[in-house]
Amino acid sequence: MLSYTKELDLRQFTDATPYTIMFGPDKCGSESKLHFIFRHVNPKNATIEEKHCKKLDTKERGVLEETFKDKRPHLFRLLIKPDNSFEMTIDYKMVNFGTLVEHFEPAVNPPAEIDDPNDFKPEDWDEREKMPDPSAVKPDDWDESQPRQILDESADMPDGWLEDEPENIPDPDADKPDDWDEDMDGEWEAPLIPNPLCQSAPGCGVWKRPQIDNPLYKGKWFPALINNPNYKVKLLTIYRFVGIEMHIIKTLEGHLKWNFKL
Repeated sequence: MLSYTKELDLRQFTDATPYTIMFGPDKCGSESKLHFIFRHVNPKNATIEEKHCKKLDTKERGVLEETFKDKRPHLFRLLIKPDNSFEMTIDYKMVNFGTLVEHFEPAVNPPAEIDDPNDFKPEDWDEREKMPDPSAVKPDDWDESQPRQILDESADMPDGWLEDEPENIPDPDADKPDDWDEDMDGEWEAPLIPNPLCQSAPGCGVWKRPQIDNPLYKGKWFPALINNPNYKVKLLTIYRFVGIEMHIIKTLEGHLKWNFKL
């Protein structure tokens, strides 16, 4: 639905032509969309902003994607009611519904409350509920240099292991392509295939000892965490009434406190 202006000229229709409502399916790459966008005029400052309907749920997206696969005609309907509710259907099947106020981004109505831009965190505010124990000491036998895994010294090379045989060999049945140009393509080499001698053997090539978990490994030492004595409160809820602001907070000990601000 185009927006009527004195400058509206359908002979000069482009993607920049002003509109009031945009509705319809869209296929971009592998992603399927069902657009519902309307241009909203802010009653306070007269600015115009596009409001985009939230995306379809997984099940409804499947219905939409099917319309791009079966190569058949489909009917897409948008119904906007006087109470600002809307319905979107594909072949009379409901795929999305809601209200113009609640189901669009950015929201038509601004939030009732916003963060105070003039507020700031006190310098002595400590948000850490837990802190490293300052009295903790690393044990003398704690060795941080030990690796997580070590070679298994008790392991032996399996009987029948073919150390002199490579795991892969050039394909003896491969032929150099007729259009191979060594000046342009370099020296031709046959592609590698698994060595058939290794199929009946436990392994081929250089044998290496497997690695096992190191029983002496402890990793980097960190002090244990304790309750932070400087952590005093945790904000749970803020209630605002006419001229009164009430904070419900929870202390570190688990008690509830009520703070009132006029």
